[in-house]
Amino acid sequence: MKKQIATLLALSTAAACILTYQPTAVGAEEYSVLDNTDKLVQEALEDNTDELGDALYDSVTEGEVPLYEADASSTQSELEKAAIEKGMYKDTFSFANHLCTLSQEDFAKRVYEPVRANMTDSEIDLGYEADISRVAYKGGLCFGMTAISVLVHNGELTPGDLQEGAETLYDVTLTDDVDALIAYYNSLQLYTEVELAVITAPAMLTKEEHTDMFLDCAARCKEKGTYFMAGIATKKGGTHAVVGMDELSGNWTFDGISYDTCIITYDSNCVKPGTETSAFKDDACIYINSETKQFCIPAYEASTENGDVLLYATDDDSLLTYKAPIRGTTKTNTDVSETVKLKFHNGGKDQMQLSSTTKDGQTYDFWKLSKVNYGDYIFFGKGSSFHLEKNERAPEFAFSIKGEGYRLRIEQSGYQNPNDPKLYDVGTKCKMDFSKDSVAYTNTDTQKITVSYIFTYDEGGYKFAPVASSTIVIDVPPNQTITVSKQDTGFAITGDGEVLVQAIPTAAQKEQDAFDGSYEEYLDWFGSYFINFVRSKDVLLQFNTEKECSELVYDFDGDGVFDDAPMLGDADGNGKPYEPNDIYWTALHIAKKAVIGHGSRRYYQGNVPNIEADTDNNGKIDTNDLFDIVYECALRGAGLK
Repeated sequence: MKKQIATLLALSTAAACILTYQPTAVGAEEYSVLDNTDKLVQEALEDNTDELGDALYDSVTEGEVPLYEADASSTQSELEKAAIEKGMYKDTFSFANHLCTLSQEDFAKRVYEPVRANMTDSEIDLGYEADISRVAYKGGLCFGMTAISVLVHNGELTPGDLQEGAETLYDVTLTDDVDALIAYYNSLQLYTEVELAVITAPAMLTKEEHTDMFLDCAARCKEKGTYFMAGIATKKGGTHAVVGMDELSGNWTFDGISYDTCIITYDSNCVKPGTETSAFKDDACIYINSETKQFCIPAYEASTENGDVLLYATDDDSLLTYKAPIRGTTKTNTDVSETVKLKFHNGGKDQMQLSSTTKDGQTYDFWKLSKVNYGDYIFFGKGSSFHLEKNERAPEFAFSIKGEGYRLRIEQSGYQNPNDPKLYDVGTKCKMDFSKDSVAYTNTDTQKITVSYIFTYDEGGYKFAPVASSTIVIDVPPNQTITVSKQDTGFAITGDGEVLVQAIPTAAQKEQDAFDGSYEEYLDWFGSYFINFVRSKDVLLQFNTEKECSELVYDFDGDGVFDDAPMLGDADGNGKPYEPNDIYWTALHIAKKAVIGHGSRRYYQGNVPNIEADTDNNGKIDTNDLFDIVYECALRGAGLK
């Protein structure tokens, strides 16, 4: 199916039903790596206020790739000799870092489409597919070139895998086929497993720990005789990936500071004078003082003192083969099970306190875990469960938390309540406990609030395909707690009092792509999973994949088991049919259905499921059903039944 169908469905649902909100994102100021690297690391690595800007994924900022000429001397330095001994001009490319040379059409076919096809629902949910062209077409390809060099030297790839007849990587010439592979490998950094390992986890390290990470990785690889992937962020060169080839001890001095360790690097930005032929450059190596943890990279005028960053170093080759185009793997060896990325879409951390707890029982101030951030709107951390408190009234907020195999978005709207036009949120105070499988929201204020959750799971993390994601919107009255938790067949909604629940599922991306039909046919197929209902007792929202619809199963007796079917005439879901409150919800349902736009009537579910108020079983709830419920209620009220 054309993915536009899902987009149209989401847009029309939001516009017509007002079930979720898509307010303009009000993120904090975005900082540029090029302009603020000096500021970001000095402040952040020392004071936990580090602010890395635009894109830690990007090899360099969009536009021309900066190249650095090697020394013109014909005499090889001792470092270059050591690099050659480790495979320079053999396991490295002969051409320099560059922008992708493919046409847009060719890039779409050979890079964008296959990379996107391997993305999970949670990655697509976060818009990562839109980043493919930014990462692999509009910026340099250093990550891809570095990854391939590491894999060739370490025996995971052969030069012949890239180009027939090539005996060394240096023999490979730049063709469309080769550039398509480089661009593909450059895109691997967008996959969650890779992002969490090379970007998120290292972001929690201190300045000294970043340096130790490089020293430790270099030492391991020296012993193994392997290359490793390294990432740096410099004011002059942006965010960049290089190959760690070897580690040497010695004595080097730059700007009056002595360094006792040199990590020899293959840097795809370095070229022979007057050419774009790759070359080794002493000044592009990473020099470290192992005692003080200071570092410098002279070619980039980068150093600890200037506020530049050693971002990450990893010798886990599985991160470079994960979903790769040549002998790609499906798992990585780096444990990222408790590593998470939190992104604000509205609001910010100043509104709330957030703590996280890991499986071993350790609890952390989440905001202090992250030493390197994207401005004030993206934070990195760890945890399996989280506790949030918002103790003062403040503007609305919306944030998503992305972990291994899931994405959870939580939104408290500051706009007009969709079910009470006279009610506007005033920045309601609240408490929340959440994990990848549940959210418990407590309204600690004096005013009702509409809360929206989006649960998205990757393939293998749920058992209710074709549904992969579901938006759950709930009106939470003051001093009440409502919990939404994932079950085998759907979501349980438990807690206090009477609340209106609106569920908007989304089909898995693979199911959408495979659907071959019109928008109307898509609604016929998937629209029956949409459901709205009033919950007064604990209920299981169940996605019946055999009947291809959503169903409700209640726990009326409070024994913790969902085994009670909905009752006809019980419009408020409290287990007691034909009461005055059932008349109210049925009448409100009919009124809302009457004014909804024509194009939305097919899938707008109102407030009451048919099974609870369609007394004449004609497939819709209308005034005839309302009459039946009023009549039955009157009979029971008069003691005549």
